[in-house]
Amino acid sequence: MSNPNPNPKTSPIEIARRKILDVEKTLNTMIIGHEDFVKALMIASIAGEHLVVIGPPGTAKSYAVRMFAKLVNANFYQYLLTKFTSYDELFGTVDIISLSKGEFRRNWSNIVRSEFVFLDEIFKANSAILNALLSLLQERVESKR
Repeated sequence: MSNPNPNPKTSPIEIARRKILDVEKTLNTMIIGHEDFVKALMIASIAGEHLVVIGPPGTAKSYAVRMFAKLVNANFYQYLLTKFTSYDELFGTVDIISLSKGEFRRNWSNIVRSEFVFLDEIFKANSAILNALLSLLQERVESKR
């Protein structure tokens, strides 16, 4: 069996690995002293998993995620949650014109089209928001609301 790509430095896997390491290096130059967070962000992204980041205000949490999304050319969505945040406010409003015709449609916000979502103060959200997010995060399905 011959190797289809005789030069290991130009294999697709090696090229992807170098791109990932370049993104990590760039983030570490932009966000000083948070190498563990950057590594966790990289691992979660590559694994297709969620990442919960807990820390004091002003420690570059949202900036890191925003810059990471920018570096990998991905859609980014950020929202500050409060106990008053409504389902419609976070996910989008009901399409009234469609509803008047007997159809239920939602004008989805950018949260559903984004590859990276940063929800600030998530633990301050009300139970309706947390339950909807549970479906999205845990089961990876959108709520039928």
